[in-house]
Amino acid sequence: MATVRKDNGLSSNDVILLQSMLENDRTQSASKMTPTDHHTFFAARHYLKQQFSLGHDDLLSGIVDGTKDCGIDAMYLFVNSMCLRDDDYHNFGRRPTVDLVIMQVKNSSGFTEPPLDKLIVNLPKLLDFGRDEDDLIEFANRRVIEISRRFLNIYRRLDMPELHISVAFASLRADHLHPSIERKANELNACIKRLFGGSTPRVDFLDAVGLSDLARKPDIVTRKLFLAENPISTSIGGYIGVVRLRDYDQFITTRTGELDATLFEANVRDYEGETAVNRSIQETLETSDPTEDFWWLNNGVTIVASKVQPANKVLELEAPQIVNGLQTSHEIFKRRLSGKSPDDRSVLVKVIQAAESSQRERIIRATNSQTPFGPSTLRATDKVQRQIEEYLSQRGLYYERRRRYYFNQSKPVDKIISIDEMGQAVLSVLVQTPHIARVSPGKIFEPEIYDTAFQASWDLATYGACIDILRDASDYLTIKEGLSGADDYRYHLAMLLGMAQSGKETPSPKDIALLIDHGFPHSMAGELLDLIKDEYAKADRTRKIRMYDRLAKDQHITQQIFERGRRYLRGMPAASGRRARRAPRRPISQR
Repeated sequence: MATVRKDNGLSSNDVILLQSMLENDRTQSASKMTPTDHHTFFAARHYLKQQFSLGHDDLLSGIVDGTKDCGIDAMYLFVNSMCLRDDDYHNFGRRPTVDLVIMQVKNSSGFTEPPLDKLIVNLPKLLDFGRDEDDLIEFANRRVIEISRRFLNIYRRLDMPELHISVAFASLRADHLHPSIERKANELNACIKRLFGGSTPRVDFLDAVGLSDLARKPDIVTRKLFLAENPISTSIGGYIGVVRLRDYDQFITTRTGELDATLFEANVRDYEGETAVNRSIQETLETSDPTEDFWWLNNGVTIVASKVQPANKVLELEAPQIVNGLQTSHEIFKRRLSGKSPDDRSVLVKVIQAAESSQRERIIRATNSQTPFGPSTLRATDKVQRQIEEYLSQRGLYYERRRRYYFNQSKPVDKIISIDEMGQAVLSVLVQTPHIARVSPGKIFEPEIYDTAFQASWDLATYGACIDILRDASDYLTIKEGLSGADDYRYHLAMLLGMAQSGKETPSPKDIALLIDHGFPHSMAGELLDLIKDEYAKADRTRKIRMYDRLAKDQHITQQIFERGRRYLRGMPAASGRRARRAPRRPISQR
């Protein structure tokens, strides 16, 4: 991460070049974003990329700019370098690293004191464990409250976390940093330190040159693995060798000294903590017997890369992924954190060159029969997921079965559909559990739901229609209705639109498939949105729930909205859509 230069050497050319860079990026990859949101998206992407690996949906999820944003344009939460954007908490082991990143991005010609003052006033209110959300909602918007709540909840639940809080101010036309701003930054640092005494705070300032320099730095896609001896190799791209523990530790560590989650896809969530197996690995690492090497007593690590370039005792790996050896990797990393001095022992490493994604995914499956990946990662290899990708490509869309695959190719953000977003669309429209889509989209990849929601025998238009309905609902809410908290309505609205447009209380995959390219019914959407707002208002009056994100995640609210949808169907004239037809009803809890 970078800070603004302390001199006055910024020329008008620097500003012009950055503006051109922003315009080109928005035209090519984010044409549907407002210029303001794109500025935040662009700055967040390049500010964070040297430390974290974010997909487009991760970046979008952190944008909180709008009315009552408390001076915050974007807010991101990371645990062990993984972006957290749902409310499911997992076992991250002892001493995990928590990063809270707060950003403000302005298309202004300088840094001023009021934005820093605003955070100095608001952060103690937002990051207080005893906060009252009924009071917060008077001056903070719901996205700011939700993300800060998630941070407080997970920080309190983790075991001895190491906390970093970073605040970044980006001024796209700034030419220098005034001494008064530096003093104010020190006040903000002190404010954060008072809130969390054990934290490591930092305040960064980005001007046109600083942001341009970050944007020009390529994403890290290659790594060098240093071997203790020349590897054994095969004629088809396989290598077996041993790597000194200190060199392997360096391989899995980021430039800032943290475990690099990008090497494990979603696997960092599946670190099993203090299990018997991991305690055994710890004991083996701690026992330095000169007559035994570590790799004699450990199964080692398997790495898959799209390309492997050998050079004596060095393997240069393109897009490496550690597909087996997660527990071993964590324990080696933790050993250095505990202050243990390095020794000359080695870990066994298998490196496989697999240029084809299908080949890589077969290796991932074969080498992970005991250590599970994140739910969507292994599902990416299923036939139906490949079929969805091919089908959507014919419609000019890019389906990311593998995280960041198309994002790294700079495909337009509004044309990229992540596998998690597809899960949310199917959960909302077909499975009719919008509350689960809001709180935990990964649940659709669990066996009891996945096998009923993804079937290769279905018309692929089912999935195209689900994503169309969800995205059209989002556009309607943000563009037509001007709602900043679209996430709190869109999943329920998508469920009701599926019911109303199909004329079925519980539409089948075939019913949903018939809605492909059906057009968006604006007047109907307005009526259905009123139903949702009415149920939210009732919950506020009767259950005293003011936070809409809590309502959007509430199963009882889904039940009430579903009942309102049924009554709406009965009152629909045949001319307004397909005549409502009743179907055997499944309880919400069983969907």
